[in-house]
Amino acid sequence: MVAVPYSKGCRTCIRRRVKCDETRPNCRRCELRGIQCPGYRKPLTFVVSTPSDSRRPVGPNPTYRSATSSAQCQKSNTSQSVTERDVWSHNNVDELVAPSLIQKTLSAQGVETLGFFIDATVPGLYYLYSARLSVNWMNFARRHVESTLDPFVWSLRCLGTLHLGMKHQDQDTIASSRSMYSRGIHGLRSLLRRPRFARSDMTLAIAVMLGIYEMMDPITPQSWLTHSSGIATLIRLRGPNAHRSGFGRTLLISFKSFIVADALIRGEACFLAEPAWQSALADTLVKESENRKGSQLGNLVELIFIEITKCPGLYARACAVIKNNETDHSMRETLRQETMRSRRRLQHLRNQLESVFPVSLDSEALRNKRDLIALIPVPVAQKTRQFAGHGAQSALALLDQIIALTQSDHRQLSTDPTMPTLPVWDVLPAPATTPRMTMGKKETLENQLPAWPDQLALSMGMLAVKDDLHV
Repeated sequence: MVAVPYSKGCRTCIRRRVKCDETRPNCRRCELRGIQCPGYRKPLTFVVSTPSDSRRPVGPNPTYRSATSSAQCQKSNTSQSVTERDVWSHNNVDELVAPSLIQKTLSAQGVETLGFFIDATVPGLYYLYSARLSVNWMNFARRHVESTLDPFVWSLRCLGTLHLGMKHQDQDTIASSRSMYSRGIHGLRSLLRRPRFARSDMTLAIAVMLGIYEMMDPITPQSWLTHSSGIATLIRLRGPNAHRSGFGRTLLISFKSFIVADALIRGEACFLAEPAWQSALADTLVKESENRKGSQLGNLVELIFIEITKCPGLYARACAVIKNNETDHSMRETLRQETMRSRRRLQHLRNQLESVFPVSLDSEALRNKRDLIALIPVPVAQKTRQFAGHGAQSALALLDQIIALTQSDHRQLSTDPTMPTLPVWDVLPAPATTPRMTMGKKETLENQLPAWPDQLALSMGMLAVKDDLHV
């Protein structure tokens, strides 16, 4: 059979099946007929193709496939169709057309559930500072959640999921949060091994979130101390300059009270009492005043905290004096003098707090004293005054006992059973036995007792004592 030759004529001549003279740029046959020549360029052909077509093997001669190959191909097509049906049945349109939409949605939900967790767990601590900080937790989370490291995302999700599980008493949801927490821990361990990330704000933020999670859902009553010790080490390695401003300051504020509580429970000095850290803490008050974000209440609370950071060190030294039978009298006298100076400053600050912010001051009066609370919400200011007063009172009681012990001579100290003894410090009760703020529609900060992390934070770590100081 003779093959039909390939025509190079214009499209009109090809369609009419006549010989084209192939004159450029236009065919003469078209001109003689009085029509416009469409030219010699061939139109593009639209070919329908699917991903399965591109994966299908194309052989030189499909007619001569063996029976075995045909059977295998039929089996493969059957399994492929079943798999495709399963995919369509388990995935929605967003996942199949634009998978990133699901990721963005989950990220946005993670940030919002973090807000719910904050309102239920540490509302006092958060709203006491949120308007006074250049970058608060919600700002940081929204800014980094879509383009950040996986451990940060898992940390956000585990806190939000834990909150939902506790709110609805759903054990399956709580178990899911523990799985997310485990992923966050593994990711944090990986970041700490990389010098580039080990001391970054992101790594410390992940550690703080996981530490708060461990407080709310502890493996053992003391397990949160392991996290707090590691977080304290990270903060100390970063140095005071990394926490003077920006999100670094937010991170220090978020965990500083827990660092004090950890030091008290362990019977060790708190590094925040070192001169460089004391200077950094005091400088923030100056910056707040310059930015017109300061307030009388905020300044007094910070100054009280600066004095309270010295309590763990004085407590540890007093314990050493009691245990050591050969302690020099001059060492006891030095400890007594330092304790008395700290007590005088702390008592003065507590008196100031009671003077400018008496308990009888109601919400309406607070709203008229803007210089007293400034940007701090009224309910948060009331809770802060309440628990800051308890923290100062506990610290003064501890310092009084240290002074009484150091004033006695060593022989009387070791033989007289009526001598006062130092308090025993321990972790707070597990969350299941303490009130938890759920912040329902009719619940407000005025009539709800904060969750125990908020109590510990607002009392500046001093409610870690075994004696029940909750109100």
